[in-house]
Amino acid sequence: MTKTIFLIPGFKTQIADVTYRWLITYLESKNYIVYPVPITWSNKTITQNAQEFLDFFESKNVQNSYILGFSYGAIIALTTATKTAPKKLILCSLSPDFLEDAAAMSDWHKSYIGDRRYADVATRSAVELATSLQSNTVLFCGEKEGADYPQLQIRSQETAKLAQYAKLIMVENAPHDISFPTYQEGIKREL
Repeated sequence: MTKTIFLIPGFKTQIADVTYRWLITYLESKNYIVYPVPITWSNKTITQNAQEFLDFFESKNVQNSYILGFSYGAIIALTTATKTAPKKLILCSLSPDFLEDAAAMSDWHKSYIGDRRYADVATRSAVELATSLQSNTVLFCGEKEGADYPQLQIRSQETAKLAQYAKLIMVENAPHDISFPTYQEGIKREL
């Protein structure tokens, strides 16, 4: 049976970038139909990016698909999950960019994402999204990235705890890099 998967890239990247090539090659070798999701990051909020993904998703008219998002792509995947109802939701390095995370954001992070994206953070609750999830969900968090970005690890742990059908996989030694060898191994095992 053929499986379909939508891949949502991290902030300021695209699925065609070298970081994700291994993933596409692997998925195609396992007979997945792969839909790389194009995201327009410039001058857009996550709410706008989520709508962009929904429009793309709906244009493909696919049901029972898998959805994998990395970092900001994981935010988009989680934010839209009640509408896309994936067979499996894979959240890799879920960025802490929700209402509950705003107080913990550093000034550098606020400056990096910009005022409009920072204001947009208040429009989505990680707790509400996690508790409303009905899809089988797997969260990945790298051990090194969890140490480097404690709020990312907290967000991943809390989401896994609150979602009804979720599990968290801590990836050995992995930084915030989906192409890191142990990260690749973990995703391959899960798919």
